[in-house]
Amino acid sequence: MGISINRYFEETIFDKKYEKLLYESLSTTVGVREPWGTVTGSFLVSHYFHDLEKYRLGIAGNVSLRIIEGLSFELTGGYSRIHDQLSLSKAGATLEEILLRQKELTTNYNYYLSVGFSYTFGAIYNNIINPRFGTTLGVQIHR
Repeated sequence: MGISINRYFEETIFDKKYEKLLYESLSTTVGVREPWGTVTGSFLVSHYFHDLEKYRLGIAGNVSLRIIEGLSFELTGGYSRIHDQLSLSKAGATLEEILLRQKELTTNYNYYLSVGFSYTFGAIYNNIINPRFGTTLGVQIHR
């Protein structure tokens, strides 16, 4: 539980420039690590108390299968139902703001999928030997 204090740059679709809201959030993550790889999953649910129809549900998962020592195949994905976009601008967004991702757009869902390979070197099962390198090379699809 917490209090969200929001000061908006522009008036929102709910005619607000400032608001304090009480919210509740619950999330959990489960992971399994085996010699063949790892599997993780997470779940999130949150809502605002002033309007229980302002909520968000999300689920995500990751599978990493070890191919050979240090090299893994990775599959990551997630899906969210979004009904808590309180900061949407009443004025809308220009094409430039949309392309530069400067303003949030109205949506009821979000999903993503990432497929790729990762390579870890150094001490066994230790991927923080050299944190300069990312963990996944691949293609991501966002909607």
